Amino acid sequence: MNKNKSYFAGLKQNIEEDKKNQLEKEVEDSPLRPNKFEQGLNLTREIMSGSKVKTPRLLVEPSQCKIWDNHNRSYELLNETRCKDLINQFKETGKQEFPGIVRLVEGRGDIKYEIICGARRFWTCQYLGWKYFVEIRDLSDEEAFRLSDIENRAREDISDYERALDYKNALTHYYQNQIQMASRLEVSPSWLSRYLDIADLPVEIVKAYRDITEIKVMHARKLKPFLMGSTEKLNKENIIKKAIELKDSGYEGSKVIAELLSVVKTKVKRNRTKTVHTSKNGLVKMQIQKRKDKKIELLIDKDDKCKKEEIIALFNILLDEYI
Repeated sequence: MNKNKSYFAGLKQNIEEDKKNQLEKEVEDSPLRPNKFEQGLNLTREIMSGSKVKTPRLLVEPSQCKIWDNHNRSYELLNETRCKDLINQFKETGKQEFPGIVRLVEGRGDIKYEIICGARRFWTCQYLGWKYFVEIRDLSDEEAFRLSDIENRAREDISDYERALDYKNALTHYYQNQIQMASRLEVSPSWLSRYLDIADLPVEIVKAYRDITEIKVMHARKLKPFLMGSTEKLNKENIIKKAIELKDSGYEGSKVIAELLSVVKTKVKRNRTKTVHTSKNGLVKMQIQKRKDKKIELLIDKDDKCKKEEIIALFNILLDEYI
C-alpha cells in the first residue's frame, strides 16, 4: 500500500513538473512576451513605476489644452505638410488611435491640460475640428522632459535643432552636468555633446537657414572647429559674415553649409623637401632633417659593401651643414 502511495505521489509530481515546463514554454513562445520595442520603453516604465495614480483617458476640447512651455517641438512650425501623415491616418481610421500625454494644470482659466507629448496629434485635431484624445499623468518637469524625449527621439519629423534646444534647456534646469544628463537619458556623453553643439551655433548662422528643421548635427560638427579658439578668429568672422549674406537666400540646408564652409581658410602644411646626400662611391645615402622639437633625425640607406668609415665621412660633411 505504501509502495503504491509512493508511486502515485511521484507520478503526480512528474505531471505537475511537465505542466510547469509546458506553461513556461508557452509564455516564452507567446507573442505577448517583451520584445525589443518594449525593452526600449524601460525608461518610460521607470518614470511611471513609482506612481499609484491611475492614468485616465478622455476626449477633451482642444481649447482646454496648451503646449508645455518646455516642449521639444516648435509648435509654430507645424503645418499641413508636416502633419500630412497624421491627417490621412486620422481620416482613414476615423479616430485618434494614440492619446497625447497631458498634465492637469490649475489657475489658468479655461486651460485645464498641459500637453507633454502629442503636439502633432493636437495640431491635427485642431485642423480637423476634432476633440483631442488624451491620457492624464502626474509627472515632474524632469520626468516630463524624459518622457517627451523618449517618444520623439526616433522620429524624423522633429529636427536636430529642435531637439538640441530641448536638451540645452533641460541641462540648465534639471541636471548638474552633461554626464548626469546622458546617464538619465541612457545615451553616451559624446552623442549628447553633438546635439548641444547645434544649440550653441551663433544666431547669425541659424538665421542663414530658410528653416531650422534643415540644421543638422553634421553641420555643427563641420563648423565647430572654425568657431572655437582664438586662432580661428578670422575664420569665425568670415563664417558669420557669410551667414549674414545668406539670410533670406532661400537656399536648402546642404547649400547653406557648403556656402559657409567655402569661406574657411585652412592652413596648408608645407612638406619639406627631403634632400638625399650620397657618398662619392654611391654606396651610402643619407638624410638629416630638423624636427619641430629641435631634434635632428638621421636616415641612412647603405649598401652591404659600404664601410663604416664611408658612413662616418658622409655624416661629418652633413653635420657641418645642419649644426
